[in-house]
Amino acid sequence: MKTTLSPFQRSDMPELMSWIDSEQACRVWAGSWFQYPFDQQTFSRDCRWQDMPTYVLRDDDGLMLAFGQYYKRLDCCHLARLIVSPRNRRQGLGAQLVVKLVAEGSCRLGLTRASLFVLKSNAGAQELYQSLGFRTCEYPEPEPSLEICHYMVAPVHQNEGMNA
Repeated sequence: MKTTLSPFQRSDMPELMSWIDSEQACRVWAGSWFQYPFDQQTFSRDCRWQDMPTYVLRDDDGLMLAFGQYYKRLDCCHLARLIVSPRNRRQGLGAQLVVKLVAEGSCRLGLTRASLFVLKSNAGAQELYQSLGFRTCEYPEPEPSLEICHYMVAPVHQNEGMNA
């Protein structure tokens, strides 16, 4: 499926919110500090879409298929809050999202490594990230709230994106 990475718009909020349909889904997606249940105001605040580069993956018809963010963390293009629409999962869109976000973010930030956190219990996501070249590493700073996560890092090949 051909997809395009485009900036998140306020008008995308209701669709994205509909993908997070339980407290567990919210925790997997955004962590324990994200307010649940949420409304549009608290979701917008906690998502921080106006404070950091925030993108969606769209199909040729403009349908939102996936969402993700990036920022600089420990000299890496760090990916955050990655999610694929529930009705479009298992179609390779997670890989497309990660590859495109890393290419965009690493270029804009001038970085040669990408990183992310993934729940230790999320084996499917770990497998996806490993297939894209991410490897589990020791997180270099003390952070007790991260004991339930793996910290994963991958090299970025400038002008090529990641190994997909």
